[in-house]
Amino acid sequence: MDLIAILVLAVALTAVCVWVATLLIDGRRARRRFDILGQVAAVSDGAGSLNETFDAICDIIVPAFADICAIDVVEDGAQRRVALRVASGAGPGVEEGLRRREPSIPERMLEGVDSEALEPRFFERLSESDLHRYARDETDLDFVRGLGVRSAITVGLKARGRVMGAMTVSVGWSGRRYGKDDARFARVLAGRVALALDNSGLFAELERAEGARAEIAETLQHGLLPPPLPHIPGWSLAAMYRPAGAENEVGGDFYDAFRIAGGWMVVIGDVTGRGAEAASVTAQARYTLRTAAALTNDPLIALATLNRALLARPDAALCSVVALVLSEDPAEPVRVAVAGHLPPLLVDGDAVVDAVAAHPVLGAFSDVEWEIGEVRVADGQQLVLITDGVIDAGDSSGRFGEDRLHERLAGVTGPAQAAQRIEGALHEFTAGSLDDDAAVLAISRAGEPRAEHREELVGRLFHAFNQRDEEAIVDLCSEEMEFYTVTGEEIGRSAPYRGVEGLHEYMADVERIWEELLITPSRVERRGDRLLVLGRVYVRSRELGIRDMPAAWIWRLQGGTFVRGEVFADPQIALGRFAQSGSG
Repeated sequence: MDLIAILVLAVALTAVCVWVATLLIDGRRARRRFDILGQVAAVSDGAGSLNETFDAICDIIVPAFADICAIDVVEDGAQRRVALRVASGAGPGVEEGLRRREPSIPERMLEGVDSEALEPRFFERLSESDLHRYARDETDLDFVRGLGVRSAITVGLKARGRVMGAMTVSVGWSGRRYGKDDARFARVLAGRVALALDNSGLFAELERAEGARAEIAETLQHGLLPPPLPHIPGWSLAAMYRPAGAENEVGGDFYDAFRIAGGWMVVIGDVTGRGAEAASVTAQARYTLRTAAALTNDPLIALATLNRALLARPDAALCSVVALVLSEDPAEPVRVAVAGHLPPLLVDGDAVVDAVAAHPVLGAFSDVEWEIGEVRVADGQQLVLITDGVIDAGDSSGRFGEDRLHERLAGVTGPAQAAQRIEGALHEFTAGSLDDDAAVLAISRAGEPRAEHREELVGRLFHAFNQRDEEAIVDLCSEEMEFYTVTGEEIGRSAPYRGVEGLHEYMADVERIWEELLITPSRVERRGDRLLVLGRVYVRSRELGIRDMPAAWIWRLQGGTFVRGEVFADPQIALGRFAQSGSG
């Protein structure tokens, strides 16, 4: 082979090698770009929040395709930077300066609707004149010059038929430079980013709609929550309500107490189903019973009125109810009507028996009649009403059941203790997880009425607490004030709260544990520098449900200010403590 042939062959082999190398380089570049597009598509499908989505996209683009990536959106006519990423190797202050710098989306992208609006703004070799054109002032010019950017591309992000933002990528200190094929790829990439923008926008709208629905549902739920029980002279009441789940405060159980002519009507009930449908029946049941009872003072007419209303509904709706009429004279018998509900239990020492018989449920039959029974409640006896969520509560060993309920109620001395025992037993038996709502309502005679004298200081203190007015509380208390709360899992604290700092801690604990906590004094006794306050506490939380209980406080006064306070969940303990010589 002569020399010329050898040279020709060498040139040909070199060309082939260059061509193969070019193919390999182009192939690797194509694979990297497909990988970038795939990762961006995966982020887009994730439907996260706007900021989360674009932060993840910038992490993909830098440093794979750019040294700097900035994504800006237009909201209410204003441009906002939602994401920025700067590759390592940048000078000091670059990222902070870019975050402070106002976005500058090209006007043609924002105003145009044709294909020209989506043409990238491409600087293959960023010149000094280009920097002068886009710098806002001399200070900004020094900053953008110091970036060391060699090439930059800005592409519009079109979503829902209009440009809603832009993405800018640039290279500099990595030594790369963009070409026309990079500008074309940036436009393809922008399409994927715009899809993420669209998805995030849709997701945000869904979030807002869901939030609005949740707010409406919560408002309706709170409207159906059992209100604080009123103070009924001559009677003592306690209640407990636990929804089946922390995310569902209102189910089908309810209780209520309201004044009628000559006394009070107290009801407890349960409707079939859950969710919105059950809530609508609950509302109808409560307000129908209230209205009919207020107009007629007759529990039988109230039950019959609710039965007709339920039968007239287009959907099947059943409701079980116990209605009691408490006379203003506690020596008079309690009138009781039971419609498909568990009968009230009469607790007398260790004896626990059904107080009256049950009759058919409401909403099932149009030709049924109910009967009124009478129950005399003597001193020391309790009437205890429960919904079936109590006895039907279960674990792996079976139901809570009537026998266990009777065992827990044997020997209770007051309504607060009855409700607390049932709640504690349920919590222990179910490990805190109920399958159905559970409600308890306990009633007893309050004993011989005593002359009520409400100390002005106590009224002011309790009002200030209900208003969460710390300044007013501080004015009424000594700087060394000590306050002992009921020890329990809710607070998780046995040490007293002391002084102003202790008050701040206590109020913070109240806000952390309870969504609502109201205290109502009903009777005040004074002995020397000590006050015994008997009243009620109404508390509500998403996790712990509702408790409406008698409670008691013993306060010590010095010079017209409170220096020590203690709260008692069981008023009988407070009465005993107060009666002891030297108690405090």
